[in-house]
Amino acid sequence: MANAELWKKRVEEWRTSGLSAEEYCRGKEFTPSPLYRWSSRLAKAGRGEEEAAVPLVRLVSSPARVEAAPGAGLVVIEAHGARVLVPAGADVATVGVALAALGAASRGGAR
Repeated sequence: MANAELWKKRVEEWRTSGLSAEEYCRGKEFTPSPLYRWSSRLAKAGRGEEEAAVPLVRLVSSPARVEAAPGAGLVVIEAHGARVLVPAGADVATVGVALAALGAASRGGAR
């Protein structure tokens, strides 16, 4: 099986498992980092030349008041002194990457 095909299968299994990347990778021969990377790479390849209408994740570092239209389906995640605003329909892998980066930055791992 080609590398891309292998990772496509892993990413699909992870997404349907309902587990976090860390939980899914536990006991496997790979870690969450390449899983996130391949998830992003495969999503971009799947979109091809046209951009999909996937809402972006917005990271707010100051304690700003969150304003959302009624029924907007906005989820607010507060962690490590920051607030991540996640609109309905946001790409799960993108949110995971944002939260992983936030966690690494809080531990001093990001530069």
